Amino acid sequence: MEEFKPPCEECRGRCCDYVAVELEKPTRKKDYDSIRWYLAHKNVNVFVDHSKTWFVEFRTPCDKMNVEKRCTIYKTRPSICRDHGDFEGSCEFYDTPYKEYFSTVREFEKYLENKKIDWKFKFFSK
Repeated sequence: MEEFKPPCEECRGRCCDYVAVELEKPTRKKDYDSIRWYLAHKNVNVFVDHSKTWFVEFRTPCDKMNVEKRCTIYKTRPSICRDHGDFEGSCEFYDTPYKEYFSTVREFEKYLENKKIDWKFKFFSK
């Protein structure tokens, strides 16, 4: 069987346009409020991946990418980069990593309302 090679040549660095940090799954009003705060900032999103893990995403390109969208430190890139997309179907080239994706406070609030999750503190009014 042929060894898998990540599709970096074809992809042009989709994974290099953001930083995602794992969050604990929100379960309390304070958690929901923190996510609302993240989403109030420019270029910040929150997503749930297909394994139901929550992340805060910062849309900011890696400054080690050149104008051709090539990594200028490829041979010495961090292990998080080296390990990303290490098997078929494990990166953005193949499919969206997002099960749920929120770009605005309102999108997240609608999601909570649709799930019938009580997220409002008493000082919020309709």
